[in-house]
Amino acid sequence: MTEKREKPHWEGKHYSFFQNTECEYFPCHKGVAPACFNCLFCYCPLYMLGQDCGGDFRYTEKGIKDCTDCVVPHIPENYGRITGKYAEIIARMRGKGPIPAKNEKKNRIVLMACTERGIDTMQRAATALSDLLPGTEVLRTGRCAHVPGYEDTPSLSEVTAKWFHEADVLVFVAAAGIAVRCIAPFVKDKFRDPAVLVLDENGKYVISLLSGHAGGANRLCHVLADALGAEPVITTATDGRGLFAVDTFAAEQGLQISDRLIAKEISARILAGETMKLCPDCSPVPQDPGKGISLTDKRSDADIIISVRREPGDREDALYLIPPAVALGIGCRKGIPEKAIEEAVREILGKTGVFREAVFGVASIELKRDEPGLLDFGRDQELPVTFYTAEELRAIPGAFTGSEFVQNITGVDCVCERSAMRLAMENGAAVLLEKKQSLNGVTTALALSEKLCFGGGKSLITEE
Repeated sequence: MTEKREKPHWEGKHYSFFQNTECEYFPCHKGVAPACFNCLFCYCPLYMLGQDCGGDFRYTEKGIKDCTDCVVPHIPENYGRITGKYAEIIARMRGKGPIPAKNEKKNRIVLMACTERGIDTMQRAATALSDLLPGTEVLRTGRCAHVPGYEDTPSLSEVTAKWFHEADVLVFVAAAGIAVRCIAPFVKDKFRDPAVLVLDENGKYVISLLSGHAGGANRLCHVLADALGAEPVITTATDGRGLFAVDTFAAEQGLQISDRLIAKEISARILAGETMKLCPDCSPVPQDPGKGISLTDKRSDADIIISVRREPGDREDALYLIPPAVALGIGCRKGIPEKAIEEAVREILGKTGVFREAVFGVASIELKRDEPGLLDFGRDQELPVTFYTAEELRAIPGAFTGSEFVQNITGVDCVCERSAMRLAMENGAAVLLEKKQSLNGVTTALALSEKLCFGGGKSLITEE
């Protein structure tokens, strides 16, 4: 007998659906049957999330977000999807909260030029980048009436509109003023904007124009300048003085910054001549990380802490650099709703002080592969969900919180602890960071990957 999936608490409620059929624009978007068209989110709350809204949108040449083809807010079943983003929206509006790591999966560089000589320089730069960065997609484009194949191609402003949110790096082989005018409509946030470089058409100078630290433009500027025999032009203050730049360090180490306001304050203090203390609790750092930084093994003294979790003795104004090194194991009853899983995960993270940004993936038993609530949780949290067979989980060595009831149903004594360890061990040595916690039909556990935590400093692996 097949059990029915438990409905979301809002499904079928009047407050989750509204229609205004007398509106002059009803229905304002095509693709949803008029009888099912939800007008509740007339102005979509997700609009302000920009490229992270998850909808079907495009950016116009002038940088305006066009949602004409998107029906996400008007589908009744998406009520929970939209309201589930409110916390992120509020954090964005306040300018606080953790900063998502830049998407490293695109690996795409787009070069563009608009003069004959500029196109020649662009070709040289593209060849150099392809040789230096194997596996990176290097695209070249632009418009020039005097060069065959470039007569009727998109303009630089059109190319920018197309690729600004879809590339890691934009390289303009043109005047800096042209680049500034092209990118101006799209520039939003240094932690999300792509790196932007400018080359003069003769290839004498390479300028780091945008996202020098977090986007890696400064590093690439030096690399490309060396390859072309050009002069790198870096204007960021910390680089000019050889000082420690927290956003550059975080980007290079694959760490996420806990609070951008604190990061900004720390950078300002370093520029003012102060020395900040860095505690590498969960990652090795160079013995000399740069001017303006001293190393300490005491978390309570540190201005900056590299760790997957917050601890009671830490300073309230400490900045955390968070490695994605924690595996989340989940077990649950059949038909458990996503909300129950969210609450259970929030509970274990809150109890342990582990940052949500430290979680790199979710794991469970193969028996749960088609569990809607678990799959929805992974999708909405943008976390990959991995499933293991009972045999694979039984093979994990160690002492676990066993249950005869769970053993009889799943074939393994503890799903959450073993799943977390199995996922963490995909990258080498691992330790069970938090044992099984139970809440409303959901069990959770946390495991730490030694390799993803970089295996250095005062690693949690070695702690009792």
